[in-house]
Parts: sequence; structure tokens; C-alpha cells
Amino acid sequence: MKPIILNSQTLLGAISLEKMGEFIKPWRIFYEDRDFITPDILNGQAEIPAGVRVTFETNSSKIKVEFAPAHTEIEFDIVLDGECRHTAIVKESDSFFICENLSAENKKVEIYLSQQERVLLKNVYIEENAEWKIHSSARKKWLAYGSSITQCHAAESPSLTWPAITAKKLDLDLICLGFSGQCQYEPMIARTIRDTQVDFISLCAGINTYGHSCYNNRTFQAIIIGFIKIIREKQLTVPIVLSSPIYGTFREETPNLVGFTLIEMRKQVKQIVDVFTKNGDEHIFYVDGLDILDEKYENLLPDGLHPDAEGYKLMGNNFAKVFKSFL
Repeated sequence: MKPIILNSQTLLGAISLEKMGEFIKPWRIFYEDRDFITPDILNGQAEIPAGVRVTFETNSSKIKVEFAPAHTEIEFDIVLDGECRHTAIVKESDSFFICENLSAENKKVEIYLSQQERVLLKNVYIEENAEWKIHSSARKKWLAYGSSITQCHAAESPSLTWPAITAKKLDLDLICLGFSGQCQYEPMIARTIRDTQVDFISLCAGINTYGHSCYNNRTFQAIIIGFIKIIREKQLTVPIVLSSPIYGTFREETPNLVGFTLIEMRKQVKQIVDVFTKNGDEHIFYVDGLDILDEKYENLLPDGLHPDAEGYKLMGNNFAKVFKSFL
């Protein structure tokens, strides 16, 4: 078999790629700035390639993927012409998997990397007599920033996170910045979004700041307004959707350590959008998280916070419906 080229044209959804000897490590930040992103590079979440996929066209009926052995079992999805055809579940000792009996016709291949664990890629191989080329696309680029609910650890597989589902339905080229426990609106992440050329931005606000009691009534709106202002330094007219938390069980009415409830957070997130609109920003919009997943779907929140696989599918479909009018 022969390898395809792994670079920024075939590894989509990453912010940057780090060459580590014979391996390539996808990052969801500019890895050169990692020392400035504390604590501990978003507690390691920036190294997990949620939404990152190897994308190319080929007529090969067999594909082999090589990578560094992981510390735990991980999953990859093989998506052909937009349809998931195979989920490879690799054990911690595995360093490759092979997907065979594929169509010998030319097709778009997307190999979704794990949204749960870091992946160091080595090579992607096709058959020796097969052809391949870079998949060219005019799709709009969408960057989604959020928490573990955007990283989607409990999704059925890597291509069935809610952002991946929404991207497929709206034909968008996804960059997922869902960082489990780390959606704290740090200025360095605002700079990352500012410096990444995209056509559409969505920001989920509230649930991590509620859980960690990071911002109070004095600072919550201020930090998010500053975050958006940094993005607007370069992304002047790119549509930005700011969404409030989905239904959060006891968190709805129970104050956290700084006195916030999710009910109050939703009011303040809506007020942030109103401030920008009042001051002439015609490209910022509000989405109420309860329009995405509300109390009647509490059964899809097994731990009272994170959706299960069906919950993420519901979110993907609902976000696609509301985002459509903003594109």
C-alpha cells in the first residue's frame, strides 16, 4: 500500500498540526501558543481531536490508518460520501486498523478521529494501484466553541457529535472547539478564534462558568463581551451566534457558589447580544439553549448534565434548524 499526504489540506478541523518525529499531532489551538494557555493547556482538552478528520478522495477499496498506540480504547469513524460506513474500535495496544471491501469508485473519504482521546497519526494508506486527490470544497467554515456538551464525549461515535451532525445537515466545514470543563472564555481562546478564518461562529455560554463558579454577577457579562470584542477585531462581519445553556436539571434554580442560576445566566446571555445589536452589530444573534434541549428531554441527560448519544443527535438536528437562518 502507499501513503497519502497528511497536511493541512487533508487534516481538516484542526487549528494547527505539530510534527512529532514520524507522527502528526492535531491541535485545537495554535500549539506554538500552548505555554500561554493555562492551566495545563485547557487541562489537556486542546490535544483531543474532536471534529478533526482526514479528508480526501480515492478509488481505493482498502484503507489503512496508522497511529501511536493509545492509553485506552478509542474509536475512529470511516465516512464515505457523507455516510458513516464503519466505526473502528481500537484497543490500547493497537497501532493501526484496516477498512476493506470499500467501493472501487471515486469517493470522498473522511476518517473522523476520536473526540475522547488524543491521537498521534502516522500514516493513512491506500492500495498501491489506487489514485487519490485532495477534496476541494467551497463549503462555509464553521467554528463551534463550547464545553464538554460540544466536545460530546458520550456521542455514539466521532462523526455523531452534535456539531458533526449539524455540519452535515448544513453542509458546513466544521472546526470544533468544544473543551470539556474548559469553556471559560479565556482571552487566548478568543485570540485563537479571531485568528482563524471562518465564515460562521457559534459560542455556547454558561454551563462551565456555572459549574466552576468562575464569574459572578459583576464579571460574567464583562468577560463574554470582551471575548467577542477580541474576535471582532478581525472577524468584523462574520455571523456569531451566542447560545445559552441547555436544560440543566437542578442548576436551573439552584444558585452556585457565586449566586448564579441557569435561569439568570440565560437572561444575561441574551442581554449581551442586545448590547452588541444596540451598538450596531448586525451580525450577532441569540439562541436560547432551551430551544435546543429543554425539560421534556430530561431523560436524555443520564447524569443530569450531559446528553447521551440520542441527546446529541437531538441537539444536532435542532441546532441545524436554528442556525440555517443565520448563514
